[in-house]
Amino acid sequence: MKINTLQFNKCKLAVVCASALSLNSYSAIGEENVEETKGSIETISVVGHKLTELSSNNNGGALGNKTLLETPFSVDVISLEDIEIRQVNTLDSLFSREASVSVDGSAYSTFGSTIRVRGLPLDYTNSFKINGMSINNFSGELPYEAFEQVTLLKGASGFMYGMAAPGGVVNYVTKKATDDKFIVDVGMRSDSVFSGHIDASKRLGDNDEYGVRVNLVKESGDTYLEDGTIDRNTAALAFDAQFTDSLYWTVDVIYNDRLTENSWTTMSNQLDSTDSLPDTVSGTRSIGADGTFDDYKNIVALTSLNWDINDNWSARLEYDYSKNETRWVKTLAYLQNSTGDVNISLYDQYFDVNYDQIQAVINGEFETGSIRHNLLLGASYQKSTTYRNDPHRVVMRGYGTDNLFNPVELPTYNSTLEDNLSMAWIDKQQSVYLSDFISLTDQWEVLLGIRSNQIEHTPSEYFSSYQAYNEDRALSPTAAVMFKPDDKTTYYVSYVESFEGTTSYVGETYANADELLEPLESKQYELGVKTAGDGWSLTSALFRIERGATLVTGDNYLVQDGLSIYQGLEFSGAWEVTDNLSLYGDLMLLDATYDKTNSAVEGNDVAGTPSQQFSLQTNYEVDAVPGLAVNLGAKYFGETTLDSNNTWELPAYTLFYTGVSYSTVIDDKTLTVIGTVDNLFDEEFWAAGDAYGALRIGEPRSFAVKVKMSF
Repeated sequence: MKINTLQFNKCKLAVVCASALSLNSYSAIGEENVEETKGSIETISVVGHKLTELSSNNNGGALGNKTLLETPFSVDVISLEDIEIRQVNTLDSLFSREASVSVDGSAYSTFGSTIRVRGLPLDYTNSFKINGMSINNFSGELPYEAFEQVTLLKGASGFMYGMAAPGGVVNYVTKKATDDKFIVDVGMRSDSVFSGHIDASKRLGDNDEYGVRVNLVKESGDTYLEDGTIDRNTAALAFDAQFTDSLYWTVDVIYNDRLTENSWTTMSNQLDSTDSLPDTVSGTRSIGADGTFDDYKNIVALTSLNWDINDNWSARLEYDYSKNETRWVKTLAYLQNSTGDVNISLYDQYFDVNYDQIQAVINGEFETGSIRHNLLLGASYQKSTTYRNDPHRVVMRGYGTDNLFNPVELPTYNSTLEDNLSMAWIDKQQSVYLSDFISLTDQWEVLLGIRSNQIEHTPSEYFSSYQAYNEDRALSPTAAVMFKPDDKTTYYVSYVESFEGTTSYVGETYANADELLEPLESKQYELGVKTAGDGWSLTSALFRIERGATLVTGDNYLVQDGLSIYQGLEFSGAWEVTDNLSLYGDLMLLDATYDKTNSAVEGNDVAGTPSQQFSLQTNYEVDAVPGLAVNLGAKYFGETTLDSNNTWELPAYTLFYTGVSYSTVIDDKTLTVIGTVDNLFDEEFWAAGDAYGALRIGEPRSFAVKVKMSF
C-alpha cells in the first residue's frame, strides 16, 4: 500500500521566502525613522527568555500551579519565543539545547522519536501531558504550532503526575486567545519541505469574556533523508469563556495527521563482541525500504471548568480524550558486522489507542496559628484501550540485505494488510492525592504529598499467554524543604517515589516479544538551588535516582534484574553580558551504573547513557540594524556506552548551530524572518538508538527559513 502525499506549490513558496529574505530594513521604514522604530520592534532571543525563566508558571500536576522559583524540583521551560527561534518541528529539535536530554530517533525517521532525561527513557503513555492532563503520544510528535510553552520536569514525578517513567514529564501548554491577531507564516527546511501556518485569535463579547484561537498547518515535501518524505496536516482550536467572575471554562481540540515515508536510521546491534563499530556515515543515509511508512493520526480534546469558590478556595474539573490511529510498515534493521552489512526485515502493523482521563481537584489556603497552608486534594481516573490487528500483522524476516557504505536498492514493499482490528488490552489507572505546601516562616517552606495509585491490566485472548500481572498498587510519597533567604533565591532538598506501570509489550526484536514486564518503582533524592539577579540567573541540582534495571541478556531476552543507579549534576545559567550580548549555558554530568543484578553487567555503565553533555549559546542584537539578532551555539555529547556489557562506546562529538532573526514594521504590520542551521559543520556521528543497544545514524547539516507576518 502506497500512501499519496499532498504537495505544496513549491515555486510560490520559494518566491515568497526569497522575497522576504531580500527585504532591506532601511527601505521599509526609512533611514530617518530608525531610532523611533527601534524601541517598538521586538527582537527574538532565547537567551533573553532564560533570564526571566524562574518567574514562569509551571503546571506541577498535584503540586498545582507554581512559579519555577517555588517548585522544589528541576524544571526547564521552553517558551513560544524559544520554539520560534529554534524553528522547532520535532521532539528532537525541541530539546536540542537541553543538556539533560538526549534523543533516540532522527527528526523525520518513521516511528518518530523518544527522549531520555537524566539518562532515563520516557514512555509514550504517561510521560507526556497537555495542560497537565495525560495523553497517549505514541509517535512522540505533537504539532508545536498549537502550544505557547513546553515544560520539562526532570526526574521522578510519581506524586505530581502519577504513574510515569522516572526520567521526567513533558507538559505542553496550549495557546489561548489573547488580543485580536492574525499571523501567517511560510517556511522551507531541508531538503525541500515546505510549510504554511495560520494563527488567528479573537476576543468576543461586551467585555471580551469569550475567546477563540485557531491554528492551521500544512507541511509537505522531501526530507534530508534519502527518498524520505513527510506530509503533515494540523488543526487546533482553543476556546475559553469567563461566565462569571468566579467561573471559567476552556476547551481545546487538536488534530494532527503526520505521515513519513521511506525513512529509517536506527539499527539493532548484532555485532560480534570482537567487532568494532563501523565508520560513521552521512546523516542523509536512510536504510528504510521503499514502501515503508508511519502514518500517525491523533485527535485530542480537553476541557476544564474552574470555579473560584471564594478568595481562598477553588475547584477544578478536567476531562480529556485522545484517539490515536497508527498505520505503519517499518524497517527492522540489524547491523551484522564492522563493514556495515545490515539485514532488513519489515513489520506491517496497524493499531488504535483510545484514551480517557477525568480529574477533579480542590485547593485552598488556611492558617494554623502563624503557619500558612496551601492544601490540594485530587482524584483521577484514566482508561486506555488498545486495538491491534493481531494475529493478522505481518513480520517479514530476511526481506533483504543492505550495506551502510554501498547501498542496495531493495524491492518496493506493497502492503495488503487490512484494518482487522480487535481489542488487545485495556489499562486502567486510578489515583487519589493530597499535598500540603506549608509556609513555616517567610523563609522556610515544606512540601508534603502522597498519591495512591492503582493500575489494572486486562489482556485479550491474543496476549493472555504473556500475562505478567493483572493489578498492582503503590503509594508514591514526596517531601521537600525549601529555604528562601530572599525573593530571588530558593535552596531546596526533595525526595520522590515513583510508580512505573508497564503498559506496552516487549518489542519484536527480542526473544520474548509481546511479553508484559512487571511495574517498576523508583526513588529520587535531589538537592538544588535556583537564583537570579540583575541580568543573570542560575539553577543547579544534584540528584540520585534508583530504578529497577531493564536489560538485554546474552540470548536476547529483555528482562528486569536488579537496579540502575543514576547520579549526576545539572547546571544552567544565563548572563546578560551587555545590553546587546547574552550567554546561556547548560551542563549535565552523569554516572549511571547497574547494581544488585544477578548477571555479568553488575557495576557496568547503563546502556545508552551519556557521561556528560553541555551546551553554550550566544545571542547578539545588532544595534546598527534594529530588530536584527544573531545566535551561535554548540552542544557537546560525551562518550556513551552502547550496551549493558559495555562492549562498545560511542565517541564524543560536538554539534554547532546558528541562526538569525530579523523583525521590522511595515504599514503597522510586523514582519519577522528567521533562519537556522543545525549541525553547522555537517558532523558525522553515531548516537544511541534506544536504551538497549541500538545504534542510530546522526542527523546531517540542515537548514530552515521562515517568514512571518503579524496583522
